[in-house]
Amino acid sequence: MRLLYSLLLYLLLPGVLLRLWINGRRDPGYRRHWRERFGLNAPRSREVIWVHAVSVGEVRAAEPLVRALQARHPGQALLVTVTTPTGRRTVRQLFGDEVLCCYLPYDLPGAVWRFLAALQPVMLVVIEIELWPNLYAGLAARGVPLYLVNARLSEKSLRAYRRLGGLICETVRSIRHIAAQSETDRARFVQLGARPEGVSVTGNLKADVRLPDDFHARSQQLRERLADRQPVWIAASTHEGEEAVVLEAHAEVLRHYPQALLILAPRHPERAGAVGRQCSGTGFFCRFSSEPAFDGVSVIIVDELGLLVYCYALADVAFVGGSLVEKGGHNPIEAVVAGAPVISGPDVDNFADLYAQFLQAGAAFTVRSATELSARVLQWFGDAQVRACAVSAGREVAGKNRGALDRVLAVIDTGR
Repeated sequence: MRLLYSLLLYLLLPGVLLRLWINGRRDPGYRRHWRERFGLNAPRSREVIWVHAVSVGEVRAAEPLVRALQARHPGQALLVTVTTPTGRRTVRQLFGDEVLCCYLPYDLPGAVWRFLAALQPVMLVVIEIELWPNLYAGLAARGVPLYLVNARLSEKSLRAYRRLGGLICETVRSIRHIAAQSETDRARFVQLGARPEGVSVTGNLKADVRLPDDFHARSQQLRERLADRQPVWIAASTHEGEEAVVLEAHAEVLRHYPQALLILAPRHPERAGAVGRQCSGTGFFCRFSSEPAFDGVSVIIVDELGLLVYCYALADVAFVGGSLVEKGGHNPIEAVVAGAPVISGPDVDNFADLYAQFLQAGAAFTVRSATELSARVLQWFGDAQVRACAVSAGREVAGKNRGALDRVLAVIDTGR
């Protein structure tokens, strides 16, 4: 089965490379360091502790874990692999040169062999859900312990993986331990073929988010750039198809609050130009990096990585994207911890348990259209006390969900 899988990957490779080239038109980072995707130009270090995080969200979730591993193994080189250019830039933003960083090689036998031979990792910790048959088999052959942490598995993904039959069962059984986000995720991994004793529930690492040390100082600097504009709402981590809904909702908000300001932060900052073209017919807008002050604009487009948490502090209300389109939603905890109640669309499978708790506590609301979105924003704009209660309830939910990092570290430390 793995031989057939590998042959299929080789057949698909021209299409994969074409897609990489096309994506490079939007973000040149896709065309850089391409040799790393074939196991070439690996970092010059051996016996590394290796953490894999696909993109921005996973890298941020992995930050406290990486810090903890650095503290536990001060003399050991630590490698973080990613799949996307934005993930790579986030690693550099968070860690600088403290860690090695490169792209995860494609799951081709040759690429995997070259990569593992060059680095000789002592451990791999994979964030969330990445199942690569050749990579995992290569690690098992070398006796390298593999941990899947913050692991989640949707019903849709379960059905898709089960079509691979024995191949995926063999892959899952090569994982030393799976630290699942919830009991539902644990049960699904067991259905997929994982050993029941090799799966535990540790919670969601993204619930352990902490505000950066410079949060208050930098938020105040941004607030001064806004010249105390009120009210403010943010549409965060939006994807293609969501900005049009957000801008339609903002037009209605402006009818009631002519001075209202929308901070629009695309999930991928390189889309700022395309988002700006959508804004051009809706009134005055600017890009965050191009203006020292924001007088006279009704929309600010965030076109830099690492600003989102500070922008949350400026907002009275936060819409968290990836939820009006089929992306599974993004982490609502950062918004609430920073002080903004949350609105989302209905597609929040990636954070289903957290959103269920937020909804029950009144810290979040679900909308399905521009009309519902503007109505909820206007309702929260009009009642500061209700907003404060929602934020307080959300922070209480966030507090109850913390502790995943300690539980994950216990799994790794004991080598279960």
